Amino acid sequence: MQWDDIYIAGLGVYLPPPVAAADAVAAGEYDAEECEANGITSVLVEPEKAGPEMAVLAARDAITHSSVNTADIRMVFHSSLWYQGVDMWPAASYVARFSVGESVMAFDLQQQCNAAVGGMDLAASRLVFEKGGAALLTTGDRFCLPGVDRWRTEKGLPYGDGGTAMVLSTEGGFARLLSTATVSDNGLEQVLRGERFHDSYQPGPLDISSRIEHHFAHHGGMRASTVRLAEAVRTSVMSALAEAKTELADLGGVVIPAAGRAKLDWQLSQLVGVEEEQTTWPFARTHGHLGAGDQFAGLRHLIAQKVVGAGDRVLIVGGGAGLTCTSAVVEVLGPLPEPTERTWPQ
Repeated sequence: MQWDDIYIAGLGVYLPPPVAAADAVAAGEYDAEECEANGITSVLVEPEKAGPEMAVLAARDAITHSSVNTADIRMVFHSSLWYQGVDMWPAASYVARFSVGESVMAFDLQQQCNAAVGGMDLAASRLVFEKGGAALLTTGDRFCLPGVDRWRTEKGLPYGDGGTAMVLSTEGGFARLLSTATVSDNGLEQVLRGERFHDSYQPGPLDISSRIEHHFAHHGGMRASTVRLAEAVRTSVMSALAEAKTELADLGGVVIPAAGRAKLDWQLSQLVGVEEEQTTWPFARTHGHLGAGDQFAGLRHLIAQKVVGAGDRVLIVGGGAGLTCTSAVVEVLGPLPEPTERTWPQ
């Protein structure tokens, strides 16, 4: 989809302190060989705050570093990958209440790691339908035991904690959303489903790797699924670039999902001609996989660190189990805005 007059007006984060991968290896929490192979040097670890609390702080950061009035925010889409701190509870309503107010429309998006970038597609569509206004998109996750072992739950993908946020507006911003393209292959939902359904929550750390191995063993092996995944990613990327009338060679930077070295090499193989230093890998390897938050935090990093600047175009690549892959192309118009004084709902 090609977009006109949809802007990124704010980007915000709440990022807790990092824990070194070497320290996790020394403590027996992380396999030394996998640590060396992954190239992840540290991940972010939040000792206390739940995902929605971090999302609120990121939302306030994004709104503070924007010119958007909270009264103009017409919707809040909150994305998460893991437990939000309370059973059977609408986390999006909490995020909306304490960052915007009690009457704004709020929805939780549950499309795994693709939810935030997919939310850009949904929010842009809604803003066009509303004929103006702004939208707040947030993510927030804390990956901790007993439910998730951040170092071992999924091979090649150490998890980091944090909250991220983006404000989209029809009234201007420091970047312009040029296009989005979403591609789905629902046949790949079984990759993470495992052997069977369960009657209730299963105690103990998730073992995503064993589910994936079960799928490969019973559904045509690794290659069959990888080919389908690659086709979905490639179609999404090329469609977004075509809608934005942009070539890979024209890009100033690429925001990619955070992952270890093996998955990074695979991602780069799909983006022929893009150099590693143009991507968010240097950021990701010190932060870990932030669930659905990799892209918002990664884009903010590229702009804040002046990896990209005014006039540069950036490709944002999302992907999540399901399979759903959303890609977006944005044009940077200027630096991140300076903060403004705000008051917040209590």
